[in-house]
Amino acid sequence: MGTLKSLIPNYFLKFLLKILSLAVIFTLCRILFLLFNNNLFPVVYFTDFLAGFWFDLVTAAIVCLPLVAIEMFPNKWRNSKVYKQIIFYSFNIILFLTVLMNLIDIEYFRHTSSRSTSSLFKMLGFGNDLSQQLPGFLSEFWYLLIFLVLIQILGIFIYKRITRLKDDSSEVSWIKQIVFFLLSATICVLIGRGGVGLKPIAAPNAAKYTIDQNVQLILNSAFTVIKTWGDVSLDEKNYFSEKELRERFTPIHNEEPIAVLDKPNIVLILLESFSVEYISSINGEEAQYTPFLDSLIDEGLVFTNCYANGKKSVDAAPSIISSIPKLMEIEYLTSSYAANTISSLPKILKEQGYSSGFYHSATNGSMNFDVFSEVSGFDKYYGRSEYNNEADFDGTWGIFDEPFLEWSVDQISAMKKPFFSTIFTISSHPPYTIPEKYGDKFSKGPTQMHDAVRYADHSLAQFFQKAKEKDWYDNTLFVIVADHTPASSTPIYYKEMGNMHIPLVFFHPNQDFFKGRNDKIVSQADIMPSLLSIIGYQNPYFAFGNSVFSKQPGYSASFIGDRFLYFGTFENEHYLLTFQNEEVLSLYSLDDALQTLNLAGNKTAARVELTDQLKALIQTYNHSLINNEMTIK
Repeated sequence: MGTLKSLIPNYFLKFLLKILSLAVIFTLCRILFLLFNNNLFPVVYFTDFLAGFWFDLVTAAIVCLPLVAIEMFPNKWRNSKVYKQIIFYSFNIILFLTVLMNLIDIEYFRHTSSRSTSSLFKMLGFGNDLSQQLPGFLSEFWYLLIFLVLIQILGIFIYKRITRLKDDSSEVSWIKQIVFFLLSATICVLIGRGGVGLKPIAAPNAAKYTIDQNVQLILNSAFTVIKTWGDVSLDEKNYFSEKELRERFTPIHNEEPIAVLDKPNIVLILLESFSVEYISSINGEEAQYTPFLDSLIDEGLVFTNCYANGKKSVDAAPSIISSIPKLMEIEYLTSSYAANTISSLPKILKEQGYSSGFYHSATNGSMNFDVFSEVSGFDKYYGRSEYNNEADFDGTWGIFDEPFLEWSVDQISAMKKPFFSTIFTISSHPPYTIPEKYGDKFSKGPTQMHDAVRYADHSLAQFFQKAKEKDWYDNTLFVIVADHTPASSTPIYYKEMGNMHIPLVFFHPNQDFFKGRNDKIVSQADIMPSLLSIIGYQNPYFAFGNSVFSKQPGYSASFIGDRFLYFGTFENEHYLLTFQNEEVLSLYSLDDALQTLNLAGNKTAARVELTDQLKALIQTYNHSLINNEMTIK
C-alpha cells in the first residue's frame, strides 16, 4: 500500500475522486428523476442503476476534460491560493451546468418522452422564450431550484473533503507530472468514449443494458445534450437499390387529385397539446372536456387514428406545413438541414392565387415560427406584436386564446380571397393560465391541463361563432389538428401509442364529403398532400406524407427519444412498430392500447413488411435532407 501511495501523487488521486463524485451526484439526479416520473417506469431493475452509473461515469469523464487541462497540466503551484480558486470554480461551474440539465428533465421529460438534446437550448434562444418562461418555470417548479441549490452544496461539501488530501505537486518531478497528465487525459478520453470500441458510446447504446421502456431512465441528460452539441448529421442508408426504393416509397407526388372543392378558403388550426385523451368523441369516455370540438367532430370528418410526427411544437410546424416529419435525433428546424430549399403549402397555394397568413399568439420570435413562416412562404406573420394589446397577455407565452382567435377572424376577413390561414393556439400549454374574468368556470377537471383544454375549447367555439358571421365562412374548409400531446399520468396515454395520438378533423359548413369517421392511420405530414388533392392541384410536388383520401394504407413515422415509431397497416390490421439500431424492438396491435403483447416474434410477415416500409422512408428522408433534394427541380 505504501509503495502504491508513493507511486500515485495526491493531486492525481484528487482528480479521480472528483470524477467519481460527479458520477455519484448524477446518479442522485437519476433517483430524483425516477421518483418524480415513477409512473412512467413501472418496472425498474437494480441493473438499470448499474448501467445508469456507467453512463454517469462516462458523462463525468467527458465534462472533466477541461479540468485535465486546468488541474493536471504539469506545474508545481497547485497549492497556491489563485490556482485553488481557479480549480474550485471550474469544478463548480461544471457541476452546476450538468446537474441543471438533469433536473430540467425531471419535468420536461413528461412532455417530450425523451432526454433533452442540445436543441432545447437552441429553442430557448429563439426570440424571448427563455426570459418569458423563466419566471413561470421558477414559480411552478420551485422545488427543482431547491434541489439544484442542495446538490450544489453537496458537491461543494464533497469537493472540500477531497481537497483535504495534502497537495504534493511540489514534490513530484516534471517527468512524473507529464506522465500523469497524459494518463489523466487518456482515462477521461477512454471512459468518455465508453471504452476502446471503434465508435464512441451514444444514446442508442443504452438499449443494450435494459428493457426498451427504461432506456431514458439510464441515460443522463448532460450526456444526451453533449452528444448532440454542434450538429447532428444524417448518414446515407442503403437498405434498397434505387429501383426497389422507388417501388416502395417516393416523396414525389403526381397522383390524380380528388378535386372536391374549387379554390376554397382554408383555415388550418393547430391546437396546442390537444391529445385524444381529452376528446370524448374519439376516446369514447364519458367525461367531456371539449364539448365544442366534439360537436364539430360529429358534423365533420374525423380521422380517429392520427398520430403526431413529433413531440414538440417545433416538430409540428414543418410536419404540417411542409410534410417533413421528425425522423432524426434533433428537430428539423434546429438542424443544419433547416436551410434546405423546401416545398410548402403557402408556396404551392400562392401559385394558385392564394394569399396566406400565419397566426401565432405567442411573443414574436417564439419557437422561431416568425422565421419559419417567412421561409415557408407565408405572406404575413401575425403574433403578439401585431395583436398589440397587452391587456390580454397571459403573463408567460402571449395572448390568451379567446381574444386572439376572435381578433384573427377580423384579420382573416381582410385577406384577399382565396386565402390560406394557419392559426396556432397557446393557452393549453404550461403554466395553463386562464383569464381571471372566468373565475372557477374552467376549474372542474382532474388537472390544470384539463381545465386549460376546456378554456381552449371554449375559445375555439367563440372563433367559429364569429367566423359564421363572415361572408367567407360558407366557402371555407377548416382543418383542426393538435401539434403534439402533453404529459399524461394515464397508463394508456403515456405509452407510445397514446402518447402520439392526436385529433385530425376536416370540417366544411356545407359539403357532405367532409362527414363521418375514418380509422385509417394518418399523420400531420398527410395534411399538405390532402389539401392539395382536395383543391385539385395537378402539378408534381415533394412531400413525405400522403393524402388521407388516397386508397392506399396510411402511416405515421417519428423519431422519439432513441427510436423510430412507425404506425402502419398490414393485411387490414393496424400496428405500431418500434425500431432502433437497425433492429425491431416491438410490434403491437393498435387494439392493444396498453402495449402488453409484443407480437414481433409471432407476426413475422407484418414485422418484415412494416420494417421495410419504415426503412424505405428513412433511406429517402436521409438522402433528401443530406442532398437538399426536397423540392421538384
